[in-house]
Amino acid sequence: MSNELPENAMGTMLDCAINLLAHGVQIPDSMTAYRDLVLEHQQLLENVVEPVKCDAKAADLRQQGNRLYQSKRYEKALKKYNESICYAEAGSDQLAMGYANRSAIYFEQGEFEFALLNIRLARNHNYPEKLMEKLDTREKNCRKKIDEGLAKNNVPCPRMGINVEVNPKIPFLAKGVGMKQYPASGRGLVAERNFKAGDVILDEKPVVGVVAWPYKYLNCSHCGISNQHSLIPCPNCVMYMYCSEECLAEDQRLTHRFECGFGAQAENTTFNSSNNALKLFFYGLTLFNDDMEQMMKYCEKNAEIGADPFTLDYTKYDPLEEFKMLHKAKLPRTPLVEFSYKLCAAVNYIVLMKQPAVQSLVTSEAQKRFFLNCLNHYQRLSSYLSWEWNTGPVAIAVGLTTIGSLFNHSCDPNATVMYSHGRLKCVLIRPVRKGEQITYSLGPAWFNPEGKPVSELSFKCRCPVCRCGAVREWLKTGKPLPTCARNDLELCTAVVMSEMANDAAKLNACQQIIQRYDHFQPNMDLSSLLMIYIDSLEEAILKENVQLNRAKIAATVV
Repeated sequence: MSNELPENAMGTMLDCAINLLAHGVQIPDSMTAYRDLVLEHQQLLENVVEPVKCDAKAADLRQQGNRLYQSKRYEKALKKYNESICYAEAGSDQLAMGYANRSAIYFEQGEFEFALLNIRLARNHNYPEKLMEKLDTREKNCRKKIDEGLAKNNVPCPRMGINVEVNPKIPFLAKGVGMKQYPASGRGLVAERNFKAGDVILDEKPVVGVVAWPYKYLNCSHCGISNQHSLIPCPNCVMYMYCSEECLAEDQRLTHRFECGFGAQAENTTFNSSNNALKLFFYGLTLFNDDMEQMMKYCEKNAEIGADPFTLDYTKYDPLEEFKMLHKAKLPRTPLVEFSYKLCAAVNYIVLMKQPAVQSLVTSEAQKRFFLNCLNHYQRLSSYLSWEWNTGPVAIAVGLTTIGSLFNHSCDPNATVMYSHGRLKCVLIRPVRKGEQITYSLGPAWFNPEGKPVSELSFKCRCPVCRCGAVREWLKTGKPLPTCARNDLELCTAVVMSEMANDAAKLNACQQIIQRYDHFQPNMDLSSLLMIYIDSLEEAILKENVQLNRAKIAATVV
């Protein structure tokens, strides 16, 4: 998920491959050659100890959490309690003790609904009778605080969804957004009607996704949502947690039945979104009812023939048709990174072919060859069609999307795109006129001097800014703002910076300014306000999702 090589087997093998290429050694282009290269370094994939349920380990982790709790380091304590819950053996009181300890944290933080939820989980999992009085007291105190109106942030708030008319066949996309082929950048999204600043035009749930290993005890392994408050463990392994019984059951049905029990090996071989490739293959195999021959019959005939996601009718959602459309996607090939895709696929193939659940389905030589080639193809799909959910320098989760994958980059973007809390959202940051491409920024933008330099992109950017050669030349193409705009900008800035104004008022003020003066772009005065607007949108989305999660938990506590 980060471009830095991880300290694991995959990182070491990539280092070896890069070293060979640097010394002029040519690696044959076939997947079998990469498979053989991995087999030469197979020792890197061996001796990985797979952790198992263990009450002694669970008790030790819980004690570590207790020490963090006593020093009021609650977030770190939560992670340790979650890890303890994962290691607890079935039927033991260690699981209940972990839930009870979580309830103590929430009581201290004033999160009384979450405390009640964890108290209930503790009761349902053999909480020791000798300690029950303490748990009863905490429950009574929680209910008393709630009755006194002291519960925190439990007012329902609707999730920020599409606020314009939706596409009749694709309800998570705005009507009037289409797909177009662009000579320089391939497939892209185009406005088929006029839109205004603030229009939310996409609210898409990923097809499959993975959580980065550092967040495995903080995020749901199925939907990716950060919900350390109520995560429950996989009953059979120690490295996957879920926000609900529904997510647990769905992940088990679709992909986790193949992953369960080799999480440590998967962590040892991950690089960027490589684990998403495995997930996509297992997802497809499930949709083909575990019939490898039927999957081969379709996929070998239709690989990379070109795909148009707008042909799907999501009002009659068929996940198999969606998967087939993804499989058909034709993607550009970049020689400098193709070797990493092949190497990732070969490493994952070697590891997976040792798993009994995979061995029983992939038996013939033709099936093995198909499996290896699919892992390579899906590695490329995951790299090109996935979005990262970041709150810092390291990605928390990665999700593969159909429509969202069509956005192209521009250093003069008209949209901001965020993968937040398990969904991909797109909000327009300035008016978009009919016929204009809808673009976002991968980091560099003419109005953001602290963003990633254009030189760090893996492709040659041909946006209007880059065609001018430099930002200073791009700025010369703008019109100076009229005198009246100065007063409007000062008033808008005052509203945005005011502690008295709510989010809606701030967003409305920014939208009015952008709508009124967008045609003077580019202009630095307007762009500084634009950045405040983008930050406000992201903050509002995060706030609304957090409040929704809390309201959902509160509704489950009877």
